[in-house]
Amino acid sequence: MDTYFRGNSQELEFCKTIGAGGNHLVVTTASGEVLSSKRNLRLREKELSPILKEFHKLTEAKRKPQLPDPATAKPPRRPLPKLPKGGMAIEGFCTYLDTDNQNSIRRAQRFYYEKNPDRWEVETQSDTLWLKESEWKSLLPQELSPGRKHTVSQVIQNRFYSTIGIDYMEGSVNSLPVRKSTMHLTVKKVTSSKIQLELAGYAYLGKEFDITQKNQARSRGSELRIEGKLEFDSKKQKFTRFDIVGVGSAWGNKMNYTNREVLIRPYPWLYGIACKLITGDSPKDKLPPYNLIHYGSAGAYFPKK
Repeated sequence: MDTYFRGNSQELEFCKTIGAGGNHLVVTTASGEVLSSKRNLRLREKELSPILKEFHKLTEAKRKPQLPDPATAKPPRRPLPKLPKGGMAIEGFCTYLDTDNQNSIRRAQRFYYEKNPDRWEVETQSDTLWLKESEWKSLLPQELSPGRKHTVSQVIQNRFYSTIGIDYMEGSVNSLPVRKSTMHLTVKKVTSSKIQLELAGYAYLGKEFDITQKNQARSRGSELRIEGKLEFDSKKQKFTRFDIVGVGSAWGNKMNYTNREVLIRPYPWLYGIACKLITGDSPKDKLPPYNLIHYGSAGAYFPKK
């Protein structure tokens, strides 16, 4: 659970009961009974398997307790933001890349945090991008003839590139300001029911590359090229496809405030992004963009007019 947004009064009381707060792992039953007294748990089988056995030994009443009526709970003091009415949500993914013997780009498989004895293989991170109704509608060109180009608003460019267009593989990574960017849509095909568009763009983000500042604080930067395919359903009046891929090069001190090298080689390193339209209604699909609720150093997520 996200203990920075602890929910309603019942959820808050639960967090207090199990001592959940900050970045650590707690294993507990639904009734709030902590199953391990060890406070430095890791997501590793050797530590979690004994706790799972301990859980299975509990009675069903302890594993499935009667919980208070959620209708009696007080609303959270800090509620999670919700997608603006009529808005559109995009899910983004980020991963490290490298090249093979034929110089073809592929997903990196090496370990990182090499100095950490608990290091793990590279894993894909994810985030979301939110667009207001007026913003996603602005993506449609007024003239819908094949070959017609349409420049995406700078507001959307800034939000896209600075949040899900950056390398956020280290997890808690704040946005990067856009130094320069382009993004345009080209009408490819128009029928009575569908509009097909192709997207292309390029962005320069954060600090300019300087090999002498490799380990200095606030030296993060990157460059990214993207392309994508979008489809708009004219009858349903909504986008039904929003597929974007991008390859970028990143450098500098990742966390912006401390020397926390991930020891990726070569330097600068390659990263890739991929985006798709969120069409479901699961709790995961409702997660707000990271830089909307945390460290949006590139400015307000939804700029005021």
